[in-house]
Amino acid sequence: MKIYNLKCPNCGATLATDVKNNYARCEYCGNEFYISEDTENEANQADLSNEGDADKYKAKPLPGQVSGKASADPEKRKKSRVRDFVIIFLFVIIGTALSLLLDKEKPQDIVPKTDLHRFFTELRLDCTPQSIETLTQKHKLHFFRTEKAVNANSANILYYKVAKTMETALDKQGEHGETVEIEFDAEKNNTFRLAVYSDPDHIVGRALLFNYGTYYSLSADNANAKNLTGYYYYNNSLRSAAGEQKTHPPYLKCADATEALKMIYTYKK
Repeated sequence: MKIYNLKCPNCGATLATDVKNNYARCEYCGNEFYISEDTENEANQADLSNEGDADKYKAKPLPGQVSGKASADPEKRKKSRVRDFVIIFLFVIIGTALSLLLDKEKPQDIVPKTDLHRFFTELRLDCTPQSIETLTQKHKLHFFRTEKAVNANSANILYYKVAKTMETALDKQGEHGETVEIEFDAEKNNTFRLAVYSDPDHIVGRALLFNYGTYYSLSADNANAKNLTGYYYYNNSLRSAAGEQKTHPPYLKCADATEALKMIYTYKK
């Protein structure tokens, strides 16, 4: 019995073949082959220890068997596709988890996020009741307007409450959406006093555009108190604790409306 080293035409692996049986099977890819007499005679005359010569003598596939990649076992191909899908799926899951983990500590750039945010950022110290109503129409908002008395026997404040829906603006039960409350001084030709943005999901913090008037401990008797005008972030937890030597007001001065709004969602004491 003589053994010849032939190469598999499918995968290129070397076949250890018994030519007496005219049969060979590739242990690597599983294909089966027969050996023709021509192949056997040529192999007898060649030195197959030389890799270059061995390439000339390749076993032929059995009848009905297709050589090349198409001859691979369908079941193996199916398992391979499933394996590849699982690997890709795991990479996606791991990548998403890492992205969420890395972004967790980053401050969220939430402004402007809603129509009320955008509305608040466009308010100015010289705005008028007419400009407020025009601005609500621009952002497709709703407002409730009334007159009320503040530290006076008669109505001296023109009050607006702006919201996404009229139900929220009217304070209907069960409606607790974000709002912007605005005050004008009716005794001074409806001069703008202040505007307060609040979000019920973050009720401890509020954004404030202050001209004059009173909002808790933030107070100025008239519009000439220029050192207090501007944007503020209001949070009662900013106040100094009882017993501390110094008292701190419950508000922080902000550069603009965007900073005041952003602090509602990102500020940590």
